[in-house]
Order: sequence, then structure tokens, then C-alpha cells
Amino acid sequence: MKPSPIGSRAQNYRTYLLSLAVMLVLPVPLLALRMTDMPKNIQTKVQEPRERAISLKLPLLQPTFHWTFTSREDFLSGKLVLRIIRNSQSSEIVIFDNGQFSNGWEAMSLPKTPDRGEIYFGFISTHKYLTAPGDKLELELTVTKDLSGVGGLQTGILPAGKYTSEGTYSGLIDEYDISLLAAKLAEQSKTSADEQESLLNKLRSKYEYKAFLESWADQWPLKITGEKGWLPDEQASAVKAGVEKLDRQAEPPLASTDSVSVVADENSSRKYLWLWVAIPPVVLLVAIFLRRVLTTR
Repeated sequence: MKPSPIGSRAQNYRTYLLSLAVMLVLPVPLLALRMTDMPKNIQTKVQEPRERAISLKLPLLQPTFHWTFTSREDFLSGKLVLRIIRNSQSSEIVIFDNGQFSNGWEAMSLPKTPDRGEIYFGFISTHKYLTAPGDKLELELTVTKDLSGVGGLQTGILPAGKYTSEGTYSGLIDEYDISLLAAKLAEQSKTSADEQESLLNKLRSKYEYKAFLESWADQWPLKITGEKGWLPDEQASAVKAGVEKLDRQAEPPLASTDSVSVVADENSSRKYLWLWVAIPPVVLLVAIFLRRVLTTR
């Protein structure tokens, strides 16, 4: 039975509002694989260890937004270990091993992905772990056999082997003020105040008291097998154009030898400024594109 046009429009508008909320508050995590960090103003000011749930994505090199391995069974036949190092003390967390997840861990999901025997490359915990801004992180993935996968723009293989990377949190978020976002939604929305509040609460529950691990020193290269992912050609072209624009804007300006240190200091302080300017329209487009495509896969 096909949904009614009115129901479809309502659902699309709710999706738009949630996309807008994510765009306004937390645009950077959707570009996690570009090795960016969340803006400092939304991160915790607490320096002491605090219990937070963990959200991480594997540091695959090529995907810009999302990636799915086509065989859940093959992927879980390996092992994924996270180590949190604080004051020379290491806490080891086994995320999955020998075919199954550890208690309190699961793969992030996209619509219909589990039904197809696939598995997303991001993982979340329901269990909370002590995390602090000064922690060092180590990630280790053992792949027992070549893993085929597909993203929005490409297909590829992660060859069998052991992969490691080091890094720190891309974001530690506790409570945050959503009053500005609430005001913007009220100004731009035609929905009721209750529905707006529901959307804000969903967003808050998704991000509050979370440790995001999406910024790694070393990325793991895929063997790309095709330049056609799950996005239709027109949408894929739009995403590629947006990514190329971001890359161009991220390039540092040319400078003489004498001014290199000055430019380096300026680039350091402005490192993430371009994200706020360029990402929002791309995020909104991708959020809408992926929802429409994935729900019809």
C-alpha cells in the first residue's frame, strides 16, 4: 500500500526539520571521515573523566560520508578493539570478536541494511565508559578475509589483515544549550510546538553524553573496485561537486618562505572555520538524498 501524498509530505517535512536541526547544531560529525573535529563551543568543559556512551566510525580512507560492508558474517569474523589510555593506564574494550558483539555494543544502522545481511562501518555503545579530553585512543581491527563494501559513491574491498590507528576524541558532548536552535525551528517551521520539541529531544538524546571517535591519525585504504555507489547518478554528481568545493576551500593559500610561519598560525586558528560556511548546504542535501535512496533500496 502506497503512502498518501499528505502523509509523504508530512514525513518529508519532519525529515527536513531533523536535517535542519543536525545542520545547525552538529554539522561536522557527518563529515567524520574527513578527519575533522567538532567545534569547541559545543564540547564539554569538564576535564575530569566522565561516563559517556561511545560512537565511533572506522577510519576508512576513501568514503566521504557512509560505508557498508556487504557481509555482516564475514566482517564480524574478525575482531575490533578500542583502547583508552589515560595517565599511562590503558583500558581495553573489545567491541566484537569471534562472530558477535560484546554486550552493550551494536552497529549503527541505515534503513534496511540489516535485512540485506550488511553491516555499517560505525558502532555505538549503550554501555558508558569513562572518557576525558586528554585521553589517547588506539583502534585495532583484524580482518580475516577480504571484505567487499559499498558507499554512496563507490564500491571497494578492505583487504584481509590487521589495521591500527591512533587518535583522540573528535568530540565529547554532555549537555548543551538548544535554545538558539529551538528559536530557529520555531521561526522557520509550520509544525506544532510539540512536534518541534519532539525533534529537539531526539537530537538531544542522540548526541548528549556521548564520546565521538571519528578523528584518527591513520586512515585505512580501501581497494576501490568501482566509481558507482548506491546514490543515483544525478545525486552522486551533486555530492561530488559539493565535496570538491569543500576541498578547494580547505586548501591553504600560497605564501612566501618568510611568511610561512605566520600563515601556519593563521591556518591553525581558522582550521575549522570553513566547515561552518561550506558544510550546511551539503549536509542538508546528503541527508535528504540518503534518506530517499536508502528507504527504497
